[in-house]
Amino acid sequence: MNIQVRPADWEDPVRLPEVTAPRRLLVPFDGSHNAERALAWAALTASTASAEVVVMVGFEQPLTMRGRGAAYIESVREELESEARELAAEAVTLLGGRGVAARGIVVKGDVPHAILDMADSEGCDLIVIGRQGLTAELRGLGTALERVRDMLHGGVSDKVIRHSTVPVLVVA
Repeated sequence: MNIQVRPADWEDPVRLPEVTAPRRLLVPFDGSHNAERALAWAALTASTASAEVVVMVGFEQPLTMRGRGAAYIESVREELESEARELAAEAVTLLGGRGVAARGIVVKGDVPHAILDMADSEGCDLIVIGRQGLTAELRGLGTALERVRDMLHGGVSDKVIRHSTVPVLVVA
């Protein structure tokens, strides 16, 4: 016989735990349609809670193989960083137009880790993130093998959800 083990409070009435309105929201932003929708949800949430929005644009520095080692491409890094700063400024301007206090931060490195670190270091109460980012949009439907790989490894939002210590609102 299969007996399900239930928690000790299984029969207790459903309760609504106490939560507080967020004071600071983190929005990882890459300019994708899902990121735009996440920015809109963050604007709505922040305006009702009088909260600040931190817009984080992250990028990974590309590598090239030279001889037996890998080398960073400095000129491409500078261009990526410049584009990231422009994107962050554009998002902050859009939020400001809706009366939301916002600032942008650009981070170079592993994006999921940067998001989690930024949420912690900035004292963010909520992360608002798009379900899929620009990489998925540019790739389109992709091959069946790519879709399976993505399901197994997970994208940025999947990694953030699994490891975040603060609530995460995922916007599709």
